[in-house]
Amino acid sequence: MQSPARRTALVTLLSATLAACSTGGAGDETYRPLVGQGGKDVMWVPTLDTLLLPMLELAAVTADDIVYDLGSGDGKIPIWAARRFGARAVGIEYDAQLSALAQRNAVRAGVTDRVKMVHGDIFKEDFSSATVLTLYLGEALNEKIRPTILAMRPGTRVVSNSFGMGTWEPDRTVRLPEQNPLFLWIVPARVAGDWTLEGLPEGGRATLRLEQRHQVVSGTLSDAERRVRPVEGRLDGARLALDLGAGTAGGAGLPRRLLLEVRDDVLRGAPASDAARTVSGRRARP
Repeated sequence: MQSPARRTALVTLLSATLAACSTGGAGDETYRPLVGQGGKDVMWVPTLDTLLLPMLELAAVTADDIVYDLGSGDGKIPIWAARRFGARAVGIEYDAQLSALAQRNAVRAGVTDRVKMVHGDIFKEDFSSATVLTLYLGEALNEKIRPTILAMRPGTRVVSNSFGMGTWEPDRTVRLPEQNPLFLWIVPARVAGDWTLEGLPEGGRATLRLEQRHQVVSGTLSDAERRVRPVEGRLDGARLALDLGAGTAGGAGLPRRLLLEVRDDVLRGAPASDAARTVSGRRARP
């Protein structure tokens, strides 16, 4: 259950957002949505125009991206992604009239070659091909869809307007003056489990055992002599920066940090202090 302080904060945030919007949505002669009108899970509140560019810039959108906007309303984010950055973009909207309005807006903007509007449910539609996701859903829905997002391709960038993702801490937060906060997450690779490492300065094979909480990892490194050292690190998509317990007993021969690339069941990289040395690893099988 939400605490009174959290409920108050959400009401304050919503009130400020509604105050910044007009009472009527950006409709046309066929349909004019109202800000605050009910939807399947949330009321419709459009993203403020002043946040469109900051959201897409926070995600570092380029022409090579596929941008999905979940709960896209009148389609302004997909349209901006296509017009400003040349990206391909898809909006998923549950409300049929809003989805149809978004499609008409895309026609008027001349971007139908790069923008598709889908009338559908974000919990049923497939958006796994996205390289960028944008959200303005509310924290409860963000938490509900979080498992699906975490299963996406490592490196996928996720930007949320105003609302967090529960226990998944953002990689970056942007707070613009008199605007809603924006949060960025980078989908991390999945590295929990045991790995066999080769190429460390001490020679031989070592066993790396990792636990993972989203982008934060910790664990142990054990060598053939059964020396065990703590490790901790952080994922940036498929890039893992891993700090080894070089300061512990018997760890003087180890580099302090490994910079590794994760590709499915393979690790490959080098010590931060010795880029010429190759360190590789494979996921251990039961």
